[in-house]
Amino acid sequence: MTNDGIDYELLKARGFLKQKQEGFFILRVRMPKEGFYLHGQLEKLSFIAKKFGKGVVHATTRQGLEVPFVKYQDIEEVEKELKDTGISTGTSGARLRATTCCPGNNWCKSGLINTFSLSSRIEQELGIRCGLSLPHKFKIAISGCPNTCTRAQVSEIGIHGAINPLSQNKEIGYAVYLGGCGGRTPRTGFNLDKVFSEDEVLAIIGKVVRFFQKNAKPRQRLALLIEEVGKEYFLREII
Repeated sequence: MTNDGIDYELLKARGFLKQKQEGFFILRVRMPKEGFYLHGQLEKLSFIAKKFGKGVVHATTRQGLEVPFVKYQDIEEVEKELKDTGISTGTSGARLRATTCCPGNNWCKSGLINTFSLSSRIEQELGIRCGLSLPHKFKIAISGCPNTCTRAQVSEIGIHGAINPLSQNKEIGYAVYLGGCGGRTPRTGFNLDKVFSEDEVLAIIGKVVRFFQKNAKPRQRLALLIEEVGKEYFLREII
């Protein structure tokens, strides 16, 4: 907690980020687990932006929405407005970011897999949800096809739909990339040389997140942890 009595790290976990203008915060919300915002949710965010902000809603790079210029004294009231809408807040700091996913085969003609379903299973079955406390930021991205609109290769865990080249009937599965990241030390993730089933992908995600929780140092991205322990050792632990 700082000298002004405000716990900024706690506010980050609640979805309110201090902005450069003194006394103001950014409300950040994330894409719901189903993969899209409902009409009423967008109306509520528009209302919050008008009443508590400056009437502006901004789209983030991780498919979230944010409302800037919320005053500190209005934060609790804003949270009450969000409570019954089904809108979840985003997060920042050393935590799991919201999973990003393209529409997949739900309506994109190139989509091979149901990205929304996989994103939901990660949260519901594995309990790996946005805001999970970790040694450093951690990102998961899902794309419906090899076009990788969500840039799967530059997230800690990247997944895209793929056709299994070993299958005679063009069986559809999941390609997996691990150890990518942006930031000041960008890395391209390496591809696991196999097309996996959805259940296999879920098992890999669970093992990678647990390995990161247990072994990473504070402010160490997964890519740098893999370089430290060695790729072969890392793969033995998670595959």
